[in-house]
Formats: sequence, C-alpha cells, structure tokens
Amino acid sequence: MSDSQPFNRQTTDFTRLVLVVLAVAAVFRLILAANLGLGIDETYTVVTARHLEWSYFDHPPLAWWIAGLTERLAGTEWAPVVRLPFILLGCLTGWMLFLLTRLLFDARAGFLAVLAYVCAPVTGVTAGTFVVPDAPLMLAMVAGAYALARALFGPPAEAGRWWIVAGVCGGLALLSKYHGIFLFAGAGLFLLTSAGQRRWFLSPWPYLGFLIAVAIFLPALVWNAEHGWVSFLFQGGRGGEARLRPLAPLTVLGGQALFLLPWIWFGLVATGIGALRRGPADGRSWLLLCLGVGPVLVFTLVAAWSSTRVFPHWAAPGYLMLFPLLGAAVSARWDKAGSHMRGWAKATAIVTGTAIILASLFARIGWPPVAIAALEKLRDPLIETTDWHDLSAALAQRGLLGKPNTFVTGLRWLHAAKIDYGLRGRMPVLCLCDDPRGYGMLAPAEPFVGQDAVIVRPLPDIQSVESLVGKNFERIEPLGTVDITRAGKPSLQAELYLGHRLKPGWQPPWRQGR
Repeated sequence: MSDSQPFNRQTTDFTRLVLVVLAVAAVFRLILAANLGLGIDETYTVVTARHLEWSYFDHPPLAWWIAGLTERLAGTEWAPVVRLPFILLGCLTGWMLFLLTRLLFDARAGFLAVLAYVCAPVTGVTAGTFVVPDAPLMLAMVAGAYALARALFGPPAEAGRWWIVAGVCGGLALLSKYHGIFLFAGAGLFLLTSAGQRRWFLSPWPYLGFLIAVAIFLPALVWNAEHGWVSFLFQGGRGGEARLRPLAPLTVLGGQALFLLPWIWFGLVATGIGALRRGPADGRSWLLLCLGVGPVLVFTLVAAWSSTRVFPHWAAPGYLMLFPLLGAAVSARWDKAGSHMRGWAKATAIVTGTAIILASLFARIGWPPVAIAALEKLRDPLIETTDWHDLSAALAQRGLLGKPNTFVTGLRWLHAAKIDYGLRGRMPVLCLCDDPRGYGMLAPAEPFVGQDAVIVRPLPDIQSVESLVGKNFERIEPLGTVDITRAGKPSLQAELYLGHRLKPGWQPPWRQGR
C-alpha cells in the first residue's frame, strides 16, 4: 500500500462526513423555514422583489433577483419556497468552506470548520436559511477566497484562470452586498504585506480579475448613478452623527459572540490572533486573516463613534474567513484531546439543533406555549416572524379590500412590508414616513394624490396618527382595531384609520430639496 492511500481514504471519509453534516443541517433549516413566518428583512425583500430592478435602495440586487425569480417561477411567496434557494446557497457555502480549508490545511480541518460553520447561528442558520443578502454574499466570498488560494499557492500555470474566477466571485459578492469590497481589500492587504507575493502587482491577471468584477457589479453602479447614488449615501450614512462612545465596541463584540456562540467566537478570535502573531511567514493563515480582519475591525470599531446601532451580524463575513483557521487548530489538537473536543462538538450541535426545534415549535403553537401568567406578560419572541394576513379579512369586513381609488400605508418601512405581504398584492401599499427605504422609490405617492388611504398603525405607539401623517390628508377617520394572530393566538394589535384624499407634496427624504 502506498503512502498516499491512507491519506486519500481519510480525505474521502471526511468528504462524506461533510456531506452528511450539510444534509442534516439542511433538514433543520427546512424545518425552520417551513414553520417560521418571514422576518422583517425577509418580508421587505420579498415584497420589493416584486419589482425587478437593476438595483435597490438598501443593497445591490442579487438577493432581490433570486427572491423575485423564485416567486415568479414558483407562483407563490410562501416562506419555505422563497427561502429554498437561500438554504441551497448556505449548503454550497459550507461545501466551499470545506474545499478552501482542505486546500489550505487538510480534510479533517475542513470537516471541523464546516461543523462549526453550520452550528454558529449567524452563519449556519440566519445566513443559511433566510431571504437576506448575506446568503449569496458569503458563498461568493468563500468561493473568492478559494480562487485566490488556488492562484497564490497553486501551480503557476493555472494562476491566471483562478485570478479570473476570483474576479467573478468578487463581482458576485459586490452584487450581493457592499461587504464584497472587503474581499478586494483583504486580497490587496495580503499582497502588500507578503514579500513573495508582491510580484502579482506586475502581472495583468489581478487587474483583469478586478475589471471582470466591476463589469459584474455594473448594474448596481448604473442604477445608483441614475438615482443620485442614493444607496451608497444611505449605507454610508448609517453610522449617524459622530459621537464618542468608547465602550460601545465591547457591546458589539458581545453581540458578535452571541451570534456565533461564545465558544465558537472565542476560538475564531484566538486562532485569528495566532495567525497575526505568525504573520506573513505563514502565508496560508495570513491570507485568511487578511480576508477576515476588515469586516470584524470596521464594524466593531465604528461603534466607538457611531450615534446609531451597529448590528453584530455585519461582521459575520469576516468571521467566516476564520473558520478554516479554527478547523485547523482543532484538528491539530484532535489526537491528544479528541474526546473533549468531540464532547464540545456534540454539545454545540445539540444547542443549535434544540434552538431550531424550539423556535419551530413555538411558531406552530403560538405564544405563550403554555398558559402561565409570567409567560403571558413577556413579549412574543417570534413577533417579527408574524405574517399580517389578518389584515385582508379586516379590510374585507369594512368593505375596503380592493376598493377603487384606495391604497394602504404604513408609518414605518418595516410595517409597510408586513402590510404588503399580508395583503398579497391585492392593494397598492405606500409608506408615508420619514424613512420609507425602497418604498420611497418603488411606490411614489404622486399617482395616488386625491385617493383615500387605509392607515395601519401597530400598537403600542406613543405618536398619534394625526401627528405622523395628519398634514397629508384632508381628514382622518378611525376604523377600530384588528388582532394579528400567529398560530391562532393574538400576536399584536393594530389600529386602522381612513385618511381621506391624499394631498399633493409628500416626498421621501432622499428626494426632498432636489
């Protein structure tokens, strides 16, 4: 038996294990997708994806294109159906992560990296299940990292084609979310800091890959140029006004740890620090660190001077690049401490799997799961996944569903999205508010001047409808309340009003003063 045969057999065994892990994770994701209603960001994406555009107010278009084409091909917006392509993207991300880790280290490290990836909630559940731009982004970024590794560490004769593949992946990452820029920044940082790799600055291949990426990203660039660069301005302004908050990064780090599971987060950070200590001399680890450090540092440190909330999941694409380091570190210690590590791995899988099953169960039976006074006082933890389909019956009872010259409006973009999804497109939906997001572009108010509006205001809300939109209508008439239910139990309550004859002049903030 040759020396390579045991290695090849081991590689095959771990490849099969990875496929089993990804299949099991996919089953759990399907269970979650089939039981939970769409979340806020998902609902917003699905309803605005009814309008296929070259790009969108919030993000580049790829997630919208995937959701919109799925809706059209399947003929439904049912949550499990529109989520299915994103579940497949999550599985492909796990597979590419295995290939990347196996290329840089070994197959066992690849298996362990994938196991941690599927168990970390923000990567293996949120980005691997829900209709969010992170699903195509993460696949494109890890595939881009694989292509870069092949170009930098593989046979020189094949490097050119892999630079082109890296460019394609970089373009798809940018077309998914503006986070894709970190793939280019990380590659540039690696080339600058690695003496043996700086020769690539004299080669045409990286520049050709970059031009290909720009060409793929062109739809978003052209759309933004035609709309006053509104998407870039919106994302660039999300940090709010500068205000020193030196302790805020610690809060963000705590959120990141919870989103990844604290012990996985600690392992990712520790292995990243280890790669930093070894420096460019360990080229493979250094590449991963260069690709991952950007999102983690930027979206942690920006909290120190941002006056608005910095969400922990914004750093997730950076942590994704550190999973191979974690897999390699665990693999190196497996023979000496395998029993302890197997225990941790089983416990982690049980924690994630149990959370998915409980969330699916609570979604099915409603909140509270049992009639206990203490639970009844708590806010429904799944309230954001409640679909507002009860609105259709409430409007039909009042003779307003589908009434000519009548539209529906929410007072916040997230409420408008829930309304739009609940009505299933049977009435036009606007968002007459200070922050309409994409509704300010896809559903402008000018064509509806003179028409009546059903105004939906979820409770509680300290501001009155008159103070929010009273100036936009000749008069406003209360229509009572409606209970919005999940699993047959009230999840929230909303007040309905009828605004008579919309006045001209309302414009979303991004158009005011133009």
